[in-house]
Amino acid sequence: MITRFLLSLTFILTTLWASAKCDNTYTSASYALNHTKKSISAKNFDHQKYYAYKALEALENAKKLIETCGCDKAVDPILDGIEHLEKASDPKDFEMGRYYTKKAFGDIQDLINQLDIFTQYDLNAITNTDVSLETENVEKKLLQKELSQIKNQQLILARKQEILEKRKKEIEEKLINTGY
Repeated sequence: MITRFLLSLTFILTTLWASAKCDNTYTSASYALNHTKKSISAKNFDHQKYYAYKALEALENAKKLIETCGCDKAVDPILDGIEHLEKASDPKDFEMGRYYTKKAFGDIQDLINQLDIFTQYDLNAITNTDVSLETENVEKKLLQKELSQIKNQQLILARKQEILEKRKKEIEEKLINTGY
């Protein structure tokens, strides 16, 4: 009984520890995401640059914290996001700033997704290969769903084409019969 309790407690503490290591990184990433959203929705060029800069600061903080977290897959989205936010915080014009901010927004979403996957599991039980396989499975499911949607759209378009061709024949017959 005590052994089971100790094993359960160890498992819970290990899971919490793995999650806690990434909490600060996750918080900085969330802060960067919120400021990136504000930058995208800004109507004023100065506001857009300001919020992009604030997002850049938060992402640079997340870069420092990612080392304690240990989520290697989150490093690339952080670096890409920093690169895009540097360009967004000092752009040539409003549209370029918005363009790079939107790219950074995607990078930060990818970062948060990687952190979610990393902290979702017991890190002692799952290797990076397992996380990679989970990511590939998610991507595969998304691609299968998109393929299914395309096939459905093709069926709808084929049906509409049949209806249009039938209507075309009806109109042609009327024109022939009425002598137009």
